[in-house]
Amino acid sequence: MGFVIYDLETTGLKKRFDQIIQFAAVRTDESLAVVERVEFEGRLRPHILPSPGALHITGARYGDLIDPLRPSYDAMMGSIHETLIRWTPSMFIGFNSVGYDDEVLRQALYEALRPPIFITNMKGNSRGDLLKLARVVGTLRPDVLKCARDADGRRVFRLAELARANGIDPGRSHTADADVATTLALCQLIAAKAPVLWSSFMRFSNKAAVIEFIAEHDAFAAFEFTGGRQDVHPVTAIGFKPADKNVRYCLDLTADHNTLRRMTADELLAEVSKREGPIRRLKANASPIVTELWELDAELLGDFTEADLEATAAAVRGDENFVRRLVAAAIASEPTWSKSSYVELQIYDDFIEDHDEGVCRRFHAAPWPDRLAIIDRFQDPRLKKLARRLIYFERPDLLDADMRGRMDLAVWGRLRGQEPNAPGRTFAATLHELDALQAEVVTIDPSLRSYRAYLQAQLVAAA
Repeated sequence: MGFVIYDLETTGLKKRFDQIIQFAAVRTDESLAVVERVEFEGRLRPHILPSPGALHITGARYGDLIDPLRPSYDAMMGSIHETLIRWTPSMFIGFNSVGYDDEVLRQALYEALRPPIFITNMKGNSRGDLLKLARVVGTLRPDVLKCARDADGRRVFRLAELARANGIDPGRSHTADADVATTLALCQLIAAKAPVLWSSFMRFSNKAAVIEFIAEHDAFAAFEFTGGRQDVHPVTAIGFKPADKNVRYCLDLTADHNTLRRMTADELLAEVSKREGPIRRLKANASPIVTELWELDAELLGDFTEADLEATAAAVRGDENFVRRLVAAAIASEPTWSKSSYVELQIYDDFIEDHDEGVCRRFHAAPWPDRLAIIDRFQDPRLKKLARRLIYFERPDLLDADMRGRMDLAVWGRLRGQEPNAPGRTFAATLHELDALQAEVVTIDPSLRSYRAYLQAQLVAAA
C-alpha cells in the first residue's frame, strides 16, 4: 500500500462554513517515490464569503475565485472524489490534516453528496498527521528533525519554518501544490533517518492497531501537544466513551492518585473536567502517537522510572472501584451538543446508509434537468436538502419560482444578518474583518478592493 500526500487551500478556518478552493495531492509507492500528481481548483460558491485574512495569507484573488471560466465547485468535488476512490487503498497524510484538512474534506464530500465521507480512514485506507509525527521526532530525535524557535524559545512547528530549518525549500507557502511537496520532503527525511518512528507512525495510522496496542500494554506513553508545548504522558487505559469507542480514557500515571481516590463524585468530576486534568482522551481513529515506556529517555519520565510506572498502572487497574469512578467522571465531563437546524452542522447526526449512497451516485450520473426528480428517492432528509442546495447553487434556473424564492430567503437572509446568531459569515461581519485587516497590515492586495466593493454593494441592496 502506498501513500497519498495531500493539502487543501480554503476560504477560511470555519470547517463547516468555508469551502475548498484548491486541492493538490501526490500518490507515492511504499518508498515515497511519486507515482501520480493531481491538482484541482474550484469556483467560489455564491453563498460563501471568504475570510479576508485567508485571502491575504494565501494570495488568492477574489476576482479569480468568481471567474466563470474557473471549474465549478461541483466539478472540482467530482474530480476530488474520483481521485480518492481511485487511489484507495492508501495511507493519507497531510500536515495538521486530522485537525483541519480531513474535517474540511469530509464536510465538502457531505455537502456535495459524494459519499463515503470518511474515505480517508475506511475501505482499507488509513490516515496520518505529519504535524503530530514532526512534534514527536523533534522531541525524541532532535538530531533528525531540527526546529526553529520563537521569541520565547519555544519550538515552532509551522510547515514552512520546519522545512527551512531542515534545508528544505518550502516554495510558495500556502499554495496546495507547494505544501504537498514540502510535506512529502519531510516525510522522506523522517522515513530515511528515523525509520523506527516512521514505522510506528504508519502502524498507528490504523485505529485497530492503536486499540490492539492499548489492550496489550498496562502502561505506555501518549504524546500530546497543548498550550504550545509537547507533552509526554505515561498513562494506563481505563475505559472508553460509550457513544464513541474510538475515544479511550487513559489515566496519567504521574497524577496524585491518592488524592483522586479521596474525592467525592462532584470533586472528581471537576478535576477530570480540567483541561490539564488527570484523564487523557486518546482517539484511536485520529492517528495518535503512542509508544512503549522503554523507548523514552529517562529525562522524559521525570522523577519516575519505568518500573515505578508499571507498578502504578497495575495498582490502578487492580482497583476496580477507583477505575469505575474515574470512567464515570470522564463520561459525565463529556460536552453535550444539541442538534442543529442547519444542515451544515448535521454532518455527524447519522451515517449515510447504503441506499442513499446509491441515490447519490444516480443523482450525479443524471443530467442536471433530471436531478430534481431524483431528490425524493433520498430517505435521509439531510441529503434531500443538500441536493436542492446543489441544484440551487449550480443550476438555479431549474427550480420553480416558489422553491427558488424560498431558497433565496434562506441563503441570502443569513448572509444579510437577518437570522440572529446564525452560524457562518455575514456581509457586515466580513466587511468589518476586512477593515480590521487593512488597518493592521502595511500592504494589502489590490484585489481585495473588488471584494470590498462586492460586500458594500450587498449591504446597500439589503438595506
